[in-house]
Amino acid sequence: MTSKERGLAALKSGSQMYGMAARLIETVPIGQRAQDALITSLRELRSAMNWLEDTSDFETAHQRLDGAGRLQRRHFADNCRLTFKDGGYVQECPVALAHNRTGLSVGAIVQESECSICSRDPDDCEHIAGRLYDGEVCATRITKFGVDHVAIVGRPNMPDARIGAISVDLEHIRAELGPAFEVGMDVLCDRCLEPCAGVVRPFETSGQSFRA
Repeated sequence: MTSKERGLAALKSGSQMYGMAARLIETVPIGQRAQDALITSLRELRSAMNWLEDTSDFETAHQRLDGAGRLQRRHFADNCRLTFKDGGYVQECPVALAHNRTGLSVGAIVQESECSICSRDPDDCEHIAGRLYDGEVCATRITKFGVDHVAIVGRPNMPDARIGAISVDLEHIRAELGPAFEVGMDVLCDRCLEPCAGVVRPFETSGQSFRA
C-alpha cells in the first residue's frame, strides 16, 4: 500500500465516522456511540493529513478534521479540555496538533541484525537481501539497536510520527481567562469554534534535534 493509498483509506474511514457521528447527534438523547465515532474520526482524519501531506487530498482531510473538531466542541465539550499535569496544561487534541505540522525522526545505530532466511548475521550468510529464496524475499531484520538522537522535522519518514502533546503557556491562559483563572481549574479549548487560521510548518526546512 502506497502512502497515498494509506492516507485515502484513513480519509475514508474518518469521513465515515464523522458522518455517523453527525447522524447520531440528530437523535435524542445523544448517546455514547456518537461520541465514540467522533473520537475515532478525529484520530483517522489526523492520520489522513499526515499520509496525504503532499497530495491534492490533504486539504480535504484538513477541512473534514476541522468539521469533526467543531462538532465535538459543540456537543461534547468535556472532550475539549486541556490536560492538566505536573502543574501545567498540555494540548492533546488531534485537531490542534494536526495544524502544527511537526514530526519526529529517530536516528538509530544498528547493533545486531539477522538474515530473515537463516537467522544468521547477514555478514556471515550467503543470502542477498531483496532476492527470493523458496518463495520468501530475503530481508535484514534488526534485532537490537540504540537510539542516537531524535530530530524534530516537518516531514518525518513515518508520517504518523507526530507530536502527541504541546504545553500551553500559563500566562497565555491567564490572559485569555482573566483574574478568575486559577492553576488546576478545568480549561476548555475553543479553537474549533473559531475560523481555521491554517496550518503552521515551523520545521519545514530544517530540523532541531536533542540527544535521547
